[in-house]
Amino acid sequence: MVCPQNGRVGLEVPLKTVKNFLTGEALSRLDPNSPHHLCQDPACPVVYYGEEGVYTLAEVRFPIYDKGAPLICYCFDWTRERALQALRQGQDPVAEVEAGVRAKRCACDQRNPRGRCCLSTLKAEVARLA
Repeated sequence: MVCPQNGRVGLEVPLKTVKNFLTGEALSRLDPNSPHHLCQDPACPVVYYGEEGVYTLAEVRFPIYDKGAPLICYCFDWTRERALQALRQGQDPVAEVEAGVRAKRCACDQRNPRGRCCLSTLKAEVARLA
């Protein structure tokens, strides 16, 4: 499904993720039977969309990485700044998150606006920062 604002194909996101991120007012419009997508274009004001319409940044409760927020890992609170600091101190943010995932402490399906694990995004950010 393409974003109604920019015409690009968005990332399909689980319903429970969308429900977690939307404000109460936005939830009142949600069609739980419609598939929902995340618009990953940072320049587009649309965050989520479904057959019932769009949800913008003003209608989500948390910052969205794909829209420019510094938060990379929503389960373990890794931001770009924190990752950069850790790298300078010889720590490995990726290894720390992998350990948390192995210990079954993550909740990416609900906490990450993409509805999936952040490891690939974190790895890319760490590689860029290193």
